[in-house]
Amino acid sequence: MKKKLCLLLTAAMLLASLAACSEKQSDGGEAETPADPGSSQAAAPEEVPETEEEKVTAESTLTVEDFGGREYRMISTNQDNRQVDIIAEELTGSTLNDLVYNRNVKVSELYKVSMTAEQADYGSINTMVQKDSRAGDMSYDLYLTNYTANSLASSGVLYDFYKLPSVRLDMAWWDQNEVSDLTIMGKLFMAIGDISPTELLTSECMLFNKRLFDNKNLTYPYPDALEGTWTLDKCFSIADGLTEDINGDGEIKVDDDLFSLTCWFDYGTACLYGAGGDFSHVDENGLVVLDIDLEKNVAIYEKLWKLFIDTQANYENQQHERSFKVFNDGRAYFCGITFQKIETFLRDMEDDYGVLPNPKFDEQQPNYSTCVSGAGSMVVVPASCTDPAFVGAMMEAMAAISYDMITPDLINVLASTKNVRDEQSSQIVQMIIRSRNHDTARNHDIQCDRFVETMIPKKDNEVASYFAKNEKMWNKNVEKLNEAYAKIGEG
Repeated sequence: MKKKLCLLLTAAMLLASLAACSEKQSDGGEAETPADPGSSQAAAPEEVPETEEEKVTAESTLTVEDFGGREYRMISTNQDNRQVDIIAEELTGSTLNDLVYNRNVKVSELYKVSMTAEQADYGSINTMVQKDSRAGDMSYDLYLTNYTANSLASSGVLYDFYKLPSVRLDMAWWDQNEVSDLTIMGKLFMAIGDISPTELLTSECMLFNKRLFDNKNLTYPYPDALEGTWTLDKCFSIADGLTEDINGDGEIKVDDDLFSLTCWFDYGTACLYGAGGDFSHVDENGLVVLDIDLEKNVAIYEKLWKLFIDTQANYENQQHERSFKVFNDGRAYFCGITFQKIETFLRDMEDDYGVLPNPKFDEQQPNYSTCVSGAGSMVVVPASCTDPAFVGAMMEAMAAISYDMITPDLINVLASTKNVRDEQSSQIVQMIIRSRNHDTARNHDIQCDRFVETMIPKKDNEVASYFAKNEKMWNKNVEKLNEAYAKIGEG
């Protein structure tokens, strides 16, 4: 099994932002091209160096260039308000908008560029990148789409990030798990990191309702979460027996009753990855290899069955918003959700809630594993890139300055949203963001990760039969992926 690298956010920056959270809160060297992915330099990510007297900023590691007022053209998907990554026309008092605005001003002044930003749906952006690449054109200098760009990557229409000047993929502002997992045959065509603050918001987590816990004299699960011992068994031991027919009609109904847990059905996949259910790794030859461990997946599924089925959870696969409304209304002890959806669906919630990582399989599992929503952002560059030096320099600048100016405050914002007022949740938010998982198979639609969200709604527990039926297809998909990457760059 592959060893996951952690997303490195410097401790000093994080502690500075997290120390501010309390119950009273309401709301240098020169740039160089990245190392070859097979080199020892690429094997270990670099943190921003510090001295005892002064922490060196990410900005200080950049080689700043004067581009003489040149236009810097950006486009981002508007999915789930994702355009806020780049679009901030003025200071509005909205925290994220103002962070992005100040980042843009800083980069514009440093590099003497004039920034323009637009938005479109991710399908349109993917189509545009494909057309630009084949026409030898480049409509924008920065394209932010989502994981569906994997089809562009395997079709050979994207520029290899390892060849993009100035982009240093071993630095902390690029997601090291993503770099490791999506580098295939020494090539990386999709990248993400601090350049997209909303990407951090697509991290999956678990919430618990403090009022309901207090009513039942239940101990908050913070000690286990912080000590790395928060497991599916412990979650089940709390959740078991909590679903209640509160209107007394003899039936458990989603609009009326009290639930152990509520979630949208893709949270089953989040829990699968939380329990260490990775499906692939990239081997020493750069090839994607499936890790099909039937015994392990059966064991994980048995625990998820207990949590979702035996506790009579609201495992919603009919109405997306309703899955979160149950928690917002104070009718669920636990909720599976992404950070991004907290603001979207829980902004009016009256009860206070705490933040937890998705449970481990057992206490022997080394680390928490945070599933990243498939809607998460990805930066891509058309293979036809007409000025790699400019594109690379500006991309590195946007990522590094975001690391300095946005990420510390963004983490603070996530940890101190309206109804999260305790330091424990602040620490746990940090843990969640630093353990993000980018399974190679999942990010290339091999489809083996979907078995939980497919089977639980049907109350189907024949995992072995499901794997036997689909494993040949999964291996064929991986074979096609490896063949596609092998052809990129030939001739």
